[in-house]
Amino acid sequence: MNKLLGPILRMALSALVTPSMRRAKIRAAIYYLEMTQTARKAVMNLATVVFCVVIMAGGAVLMPLALCLFMPWQPQTKALVACAFGAVYLLAPLLVAIVLMSEKRWMRITRADVLVKNVLSKQ
Repeated sequence: MNKLLGPILRMALSALVTPSMRRAKIRAAIYYLEMTQTARKAVMNLATVVFCVVIMAGGAVLMPLALCLFMPWQPQTKALVACAFGAVYLLAPLLVAIVLMSEKRWMRITRADVLVKNVLSKQ
């Protein structure tokens, strides 16, 4: 019986499972390539943003420094200007980080909210 059943099971396996496995491997390869391309774009965008931020930070630091050093102000005025710029330097990045790191925003950007709705509605 094993001699007859073995070849039949191998034929069924090669006819039914092998094409499905091949399609799954092709889909996995496509997803991997898309993921690689997306990661490459993300790294390029991050590098561009870091470059721009460094240039902007240099300008932002040099502007109040030049004001405080070269303007004919009283020492109290210079201290007030320096403190004001320092407060802006602390508060502006904090506000930007709070806005950019919002969980609701990330759920919307990555469309994870749609995924969660779809998964929950199918149950």
